[in-house]
Amino acid sequence: MRSSNNGFCGFSPEMVSFLFELKFSNTIDKQAENLKKYKRLISEPLILLYDDLLETVLDLGLSVETKLSRCVSTPYTDRRFSPQAPLKEYMYIRFKQLGKKTDIPGLYFDMGIDHYGYGIRIYKQTSSGMGKLREQIKEEPQKFSAAIEKISSAGFAIIGEKYKIDHFPEISECKAKEILNRRSFYIEKAVPVSDTVFSSALAEELSCAYRQINNFYQLLVEGLR
Repeated sequence: MRSSNNGFCGFSPEMVSFLFELKFSNTIDKQAENLKKYKRLISEPLILLYDDLLETVLDLGLSVETKLSRCVSTPYTDRRFSPQAPLKEYMYIRFKQLGKKTDIPGLYFDMGIDHYGYGIRIYKQTSSGMGKLREQIKEEPQKFSAAIEKISSAGFAIIGEKYKIDHFPEISECKAKEILNRRSFYIEKAVPVSDTVFSSALAEELSCAYRQINNFYQLLVEGLR
């Protein structure tokens, strides 16, 4: 359910202590008590943050999933994998490209007790999808290099397992090789939790970041068609 407040004003400082305590009290018998705090301290402000970011995503004209239930994390963990911990000890927002079942580019925001991160992920990434993307990069390495240079200068990092040797020695050294020579990858800026999280500045930071990485995101969308 959406909050009745007007806009995102930050998470409460209580959120940090709640997540810390949840590590020790995340049990079935305390679920009802914890859920009340979870909804107030995490779910409600997270939905307001989603509303603010949605405006940016729509303004950028991105063809992404925008339904609240598919973009914002719920309080509950998957009991198949966390049978003793019913509530998530983290949160996220996803804006995934519409109309794809695999190799789905998306903008994201994740946060736990110590830090938050945001950038671009390729959900349900496959080796064939990476192969298709590599072919696009090999055709226009300078175009991708320029886009990577731009996001790198904005503080984003390319993360993923690298090959031990250069698989593309025929291509001159360039930023595009940061992707070519990885089995898989994602783009992230990781930030320690600070006062920014407790104010509207977080929404402004994320909106600015999505605009900064939009060009690279569009290249991924084209490369993974």
